[in-house]
Amino acid sequence: MRHAILAACLTLLPLGALAECVTANSLAKGVSFKRADGRAGRVVARDGGIYVDYAAGKGLWTDERQTLLGIYETNTTSFFSDEELIGSGDTRQTWKFRGKPPVPKAGESWKTRISADAVTDNSSEQGYQEWSGKFDAVYTFLPEMEAKLSGCTYRAIPVEATFLGEDGGFTRRWLYFADLGFGLETKRDGTGNGLTALKPD
Repeated sequence: MRHAILAACLTLLPLGALAECVTANSLAKGVSFKRADGRAGRVVARDGGIYVDYAAGKGLWTDERQTLLGIYETNTTSFFSDEELIGSGDTRQTWKFRGKPPVPKAGESWKTRISADAVTDNSSEQGYQEWSGKFDAVYTFLPEMEAKLSGCTYRAIPVEATFLGEDGGFTRRWLYFADLGFGLETKRDGTGNGLTALKPD
């Protein structure tokens, strides 16, 4: 009898060691992630959208984004440096989309026009630098794939976007987790920075 009980306990041990997977409900409390550059991040439902902090660790580097679905950025604050730069500060951007951003569906796409405003804090001598403009944007939803992160497998739709304005263009790429209801950026202007971990808080 003791052998049977011991065997039953041993078979249960691996279950306790299994990773806790992220669910759609995890967003209320928050989800932590890591990217290939080693930075830790956090995503959480907030203010009627999804707030993503791509630099949730210590340091000066700032990359905070209020979004819809983790993809369509509406307000961002960024400072892409780990060192203090004389005369430089945070850049705050606001994007407004023409039309309602769709939930990604594999094989489809969405074209929109974006009105953008940006303010960069500079030294007291220069004050602020302001910029306004418009972009033509195309979001393309690629075929669904499986993403394996932190011992769990998720349905994911890669989302590629191109933005074209008067001063040129740029690109972005996200991985949208179809069952979780949010996406995370994996490439910026051709530079990849894929996800390496995803866990509920």
